[in-house]
Amino acid sequence: MTPANGVDRAALVRAAQGKPASPAAPAAGAQRVPMGIRTIAGPGAETTATPTPAQPDRSVERLLSVAAASGSARTRHLAAKISGLLEELTGRVEAEEAQRREREAAEAQRQELAEAEAQLARQLAEVRQKLRTTGRDTTAQPPRSRREGAEQRAAIRAWALANGHEISARGRISGEIVQAWAAATGSEVTR
Repeated sequence: MTPANGVDRAALVRAAQGKPASPAAPAAGAQRVPMGIRTIAGPGAETTATPTPAQPDRSVERLLSVAAASGSARTRHLAAKISGLLEELTGRVEAEEAQRREREAAEAQRQELAEAEAQLARQLAEVRQKLRTTGRDTTAQPPRSRREGAEQRAAIRAWALANGHEISARGRISGEIVQAWAAATGSEVTR
């Protein structure tokens, strides 16, 4: 039947007989809206909340337990395959988490070491600055002239020749001869 003035007569007849409205037809008293036009309820308009059906428990564990008990071999096989994949995924996620924790711990240790290095560098700079401002230690031995060093080397050579050591007239004097001379004469070596 064709609706007259926006009312579907067949729907009215079904409603009067106590039969539900056809699924394709709009509810009784509902206004037909041309295709492509949206209607929006304005402020103060009554909104009827349609009750949502209760959702079944679809957690992974529940689905796997139901599938494992299934009568279909294919469903049981799929559940076993998914269980294996979940175990592999769990292992990978745990390994990645452990690596992330190790990286964070290493980064924290690097940060601590960098801070300690910076603190030591500051302390070293302070010590160097204090050494510059205080100058040289005045109790240290005064610098010797080249002439005194040459005189000492000549004395070492003369002592070495007199005591049977082999030594050249020029060049470097071995450390053994210098130590023997210092021990024999009780002198200090100033090279």
